[in-house]
Amino acid sequence: MSRLSRLATAMALVLATLPASCSQTIVRRMVPTPIVMQDPRLDFSRIVAPDRRATEVSVFFATTRAPAPPEAPERYTSRAGNAVRLGVARVQLGEPGWSYDDLVQSDRTSRPETPRPARVVAVEEFGIVGAPGGAAERELVAAIDRQVEREPDRSVVIYVPGYRATFDQVMVLMGSWAHFLGSSSTVIAFSWPTGTRFWNYLFDCPRARAFVPDIARLIALVAEQSQARRLNLVAFSCGSPLLAEALVQLRQAHPDEDRDALQRHYRIANDIFIAADIDLQTFARSHLPALSDMSRRTEVYLSEDDAALRFAGLLARASRLGRPRFDELTREDLETLASDERLITIDVTGVEGPHELTGIRGHGYWIANQRVSSDVLLSMVYPFDPAWRGLVHGPGPGMWTFPDDYPKRVGDAVYQELPAIHRAAIHGEAH
Repeated sequence: MSRLSRLATAMALVLATLPASCSQTIVRRMVPTPIVMQDPRLDFSRIVAPDRRATEVSVFFATTRAPAPPEAPERYTSRAGNAVRLGVARVQLGEPGWSYDDLVQSDRTSRPETPRPARVVAVEEFGIVGAPGGAAERELVAAIDRQVEREPDRSVVIYVPGYRATFDQVMVLMGSWAHFLGSSSTVIAFSWPTGTRFWNYLFDCPRARAFVPDIARLIALVAEQSQARRLNLVAFSCGSPLLAEALVQLRQAHPDEDRDALQRHYRIANDIFIAADIDLQTFARSHLPALSDMSRRTEVYLSEDDAALRFAGLLARASRLGRPRFDELTREDLETLASDERLITIDVTGVEGPHELTGIRGHGYWIANQRVSSDVLLSMVYPFDPAWRGLVHGPGPGMWTFPDDYPKRVGDAVYQELPAIHRAAIHGEAH
């Protein structure tokens, strides 16, 4: 065979393999295990229903992303589509071939520096929101109901991510949380379109405000039509203003209902804002009154070391909720924050452990830091106050923080409160 023929054959082989390469499953990373799950006295898997003891988990989704062509590496692109699409993703956690027991064992030794793989293995789309007959909405609600009817608390977590995350990355993130939550909660992610470059912040986050009504409709759909008894809402970075404004819109839709009526209507236990890219004054003056009416508790995680929000504050010429400058507030603003018993602020500055895995320094602590992720996990599952969760009052105005002995404190609290997850060996039982 001539050199030219060999080159043509090689090129043909390369071209023939391109579609297969593009369609291969992309491997992502699981979230490091929350440190409370590594307490040797506890075994969270003991309360996981038998039909959920698997390495594949379901993540329901609503997305405003445009569908990708069949040969693309992910099902949805970074561009905005022309509709809200509902569906469910199947996420495989851990190494291929792992059993559920293998995955649980890996939880006990998980560390940020030794990430475990995860991947989206299937996506089923229910349809488009608002299509004639409402089939997509009915199918989502029915699928949620099939899961929550097996949960003691019938709880649902709805997550609104920040920018620089692909569809698969959001699904793997929430797949990790679905595993950590076990049989405690069903998870839903609202995946809005964004690129993966840092400069996408300048355009993607402002454009995402157009999806606020879609987030509000998703919350209302789950609250009003599903069998869920409790909703926990979580938002990260510039997903935070989207969630806050969605709750403001829902509050404005019921001007004649008081706080008790709204909480019976929507059943929102916590709204949790992590590294929130929200203007501090806007939060104090416009968001907080509505949030206090809509939910039983609003939790805000903040950090002085959040470099991403420092940059965002410089651009906006105003500090962000996740890295606040309280001297920007009036005395009346400060009194509003201090007097709201439903508002809990948690300062994670200086908490032992990493505060970022792959992004801008100090911004992704709720994923990277196993102490912080433990507190978020407990906030999503159990309606206990910060003192019960092992936190202490720090030097800031009314803020909570993590003591040095946090792993023992939180382990003691969970051990005393939840005997059902005591490790069997402690009682001499067979596992």
